[in-house]
Amino acid sequence: LFKDQRLLMIELDKFIVTLNPGQNTIRRRSTESSVTIPFERTFRNLDVSRPAAGSAEELEFNFCGCGWPNHMLIPKGLPEGLRCELFVMVSNYDQDRIEQQLVGTCSDAASYCGVRDRLYPDRRPMGYPFDRLSRAGADRLVNFLTPNMSIVDVVVRHENRVVLRNT
Repeated sequence: LFKDQRLLMIELDKFIVTLNPGQNTIRRRSTESSVTIPFERTFRNLDVSRPAAGSAEELEFNFCGCGWPNHMLIPKGLPEGLRCELFVMVSNYDQDRIEQQLVGTCSDAASYCGVRDRLYPDRRPMGYPFDRLSRAGADRLVNFLTPNMSIVDVVVRHENRVVLRNT
């Protein structure tokens, strides 16, 4: 049921793109996601180069560790394939954006972490549209959809190979 499924949804990305009438192809790397942080900030030694306790630099240092590791954005999958549903929603950025100056050196995971000392960078709440119960009659995801939403069946396959990071 949708009331249970909505609690399993995770946001993979949020970005601005100009769409043309008809079919559009959009390619995004996990390193571009609005929820991820770089490998180096994910697995850093917290005792090395830590700024002085209570300093503004320490606040920035701690905040910069917030986010999902960009190499783990998509599940590992299975050799035979892991079936998933991808939910996509299109909205008007001009209506959703929050006008504000960004501060600090890292606001790349703003969808999960917000922006330090600023408003959440979207007029809609964190987790929208799954942050609330659905309207009456929307007992399944397909019944929940509005014209600006879609779901696509995807298969995530695990290939047992190593891909070197660009360093």
